[in-house]
Amino acid sequence: MPDRPGETEQRETEQRVTEQRVTEQRVTEQVGMPVDGEAGLGMYPFPQLRAAYDAYWRAIRRRVPWLPADLTWHADVHSSWRSPDLTVGYTCGWPLVTQLADQVQVVGTFEFAIPEASAHRYRSVIVACDDAPLASFAGAIAAANSPDSLSGWVSLVTAVHGAGGAWTGEVRWTGAHLESVRAVQSGLAQVASIDSVSWAHISRLEPELVDGLVVVGNGPDVPCLPVIAARRFTPDAIDELRDAMAASLADAEMASNRDTLLIRNFVPLDLADYLPLLELAPAD
Repeated sequence: MPDRPGETEQRETEQRVTEQRVTEQRVTEQVGMPVDGEAGLGMYPFPQLRAAYDAYWRAIRRRVPWLPADLTWHADVHSSWRSPDLTVGYTCGWPLVTQLADQVQVVGTFEFAIPEASAHRYRSVIVACDDAPLASFAGAIAAANSPDSLSGWVSLVTAVHGAGGAWTGEVRWTGAHLESVRAVQSGLAQVASIDSVSWAHISRLEPELVDGLVVVGNGPDVPCLPVIAARRFTPDAIDELRDAMAASLADAEMASNRDTLLIRNFVPLDLADYLPLLELAPAD
């Protein structure tokens, strides 16, 4: 007997609702959380990159439907790392090993298409107006984004004074790599260490800000910024997320977004891959 008017649509709606409930139940059983939550990949928060990150996230979520539907763009990403709403986040290696190690899980990191990167590791760039040996900047006025920044602070101290060294000059905290670049260019500081992915984006997107600056050296070789996930996720959920992040980057339609983000691949990593960073701790 043919369907009565509206019966087909009703069955389709009921089927979608049932499928959604099954998905939510699987999430609750597997990862111990509802589908609600926050995901963020905002460590390189240039407005020109957001569309590419959003497209990448949509590709990930097609493979992992229990993730939040959209990325959240925080004005201050630091607060998101400890949020009870965290599902997936993006952090710095230094806060990871000094503050977050027992609160989150490491998912992995990206392999970047920049000169300072090799596989999943990279070095910061030390920039100045004067092209001089690194050692000559001991005692100089430094611009640094934050005292808990691996690329902006720990790498600068290590590059000039060695691991475990102490900065002997004045420090001007800027809050962001972009502001550190501005501080050096304007003469407010003499030297800064800049995340090399940030440097590549600044050089490409706002080239006037790097006029007159030179790269005088590099920081230590360290893993690229870690992608993290909620502690409550099961190993199976982490593996599912890792697979989706890698496979989504390999999609043919993602090629232009990879170019925009300067990303080649996603590399699964664990906390153990970052713990050696503690050997770089500057002296108080």
